[in-house]
Amino acid sequence: MDNRILKYTILICLLFLYPFNSYAETNACLACHETLKQDKIKSVTENWLRSIHKQNGVTCDACHGGNPNIAIKKLNQISQKELAKYKALSMSRAKGFIGIPKGKVMFDVCGKCHNDSVNRYKNSIMGVAYLDNKGGPSCTDCHSAHYVIIPDVPNSCERCHKDTTGFDQIDPMNVNDATINELSGVKIKLAEEKIKGKEPPLFPEELGSFQIGFVAFGAILVLLVISFVIYIVMEKGR
Repeated sequence: MDNRILKYTILICLLFLYPFNSYAETNACLACHETLKQDKIKSVTENWLRSIHKQNGVTCDACHGGNPNIAIKKLNQISQKELAKYKALSMSRAKGFIGIPKGKVMFDVCGKCHNDSVNRYKNSIMGVAYLDNKGGPSCTDCHSAHYVIIPDVPNSCERCHKDTTGFDQIDPMNVNDATINELSGVKIKLAEEKIKGKEPPLFPEELGSFQIGFVAFGAILVLLVISFVIYIVMEKGR
């Protein structure tokens, strides 16, 4: 009976470990990065394993190019010379390795799966500013490179913008002159609403008689408590 329990436990553990092992055994990029000790490089693999890209089978070569189909075994037992050989084969320019996508190349890479979004963004004010190296954010600046997130607008925008008022009411992927005018209108409207609500009257018209009566009852109750406290203090002073 004990042996059966042990076997089932081992089987369950193997089932949990299999997804990563299957990728690592067939993908040279993951096999190598997983063994590297530098925190920044190792986090690439850790973030990808938790990403929606991993869930959909989008592996390293889809964005970085190269040849991931190189059989690499026992990386911790090979020499630096052998490692350099594997690295040259997997990161071969002849196999389309591009490294970190930048500029137009990034739009081309992301556009393979997200064509509509990329087309909207690259023609926007921020997209053009990115291509012209004028401070516009890239795809990974907002979505991250390996974990891949949907930006939390407007909180994510605060890294570049001090005032993000109204950002959650516009299309951040297609900011143009019309969007800026729309945003100005939103900010003006929000400012007007804030001013109106800054000093509300003591008993606004919206309050019904029940609400007014409740407030009055509360005020009377407070006065009674204060009067009782004063009475107790005076009695003790006699």
